[in-house]
Amino acid sequence: MAEEFAFLTPEAVRAAYEADRAGWEAAPPLVVQAFVLAEDKGFWEGPYPRSTVTRTITAWYPEPGMGPSLPVELAIGQALTREEIADWFVNRVYLGQRCFGVAGAAEAYFGKEVRALAVEEVAYLAILPKGPAVFHPERAGIRALERRNWLLGEMAEAGLIAPREAMAATALPLGVRDPLGTCGLE
Repeated sequence: MAEEFAFLTPEAVRAAYEADRAGWEAAPPLVVQAFVLAEDKGFWEGPYPRSTVTRTITAWYPEPGMGPSLPVELAIGQALTREEIADWFVNRVYLGQRCFGVAGAAEAYFGKEVRALAVEEVAYLAILPKGPAVFHPERAGIRALERRNWLLGEMAEAGLIAPREAMAATALPLGVRDPLGTCGLE
């Protein structure tokens, strides 16, 4: 492989993933499943290239701003398992409030560690990759609530949560902190 494409080797992809991974704890399985379900329902069965989950990763790998690239998607898919790709997505995706990754967003939006999130809180954070501003809790609260409730239904349909749990969660408000927190520099 030419030196200019060295960042596409399985070793380089794995090294980039492992370097990022050193900065976060593993998200609970329900969180990962909810994020993937909200972003790309067919991710676990379909081809990983052209998946919006994998495509999102290409926006920050290897050079932020490089944009989606099929060769990068293929390299990621060959070097990492689907579970690792989903893990990378959940822990690096932009979720608004200057937050990249679910751990910071859990704190910013709910004042909690990610493992302490309730199912309705997980569902709200999982819809944010599609558009943090579109589902901002203060400026678009009704739209955010509708989308969160849609995902709760999808989670029940996929067997991630019980239908009764989804129904109870849809009756709850978004429940974000007031004021919202932020990640990064103030």
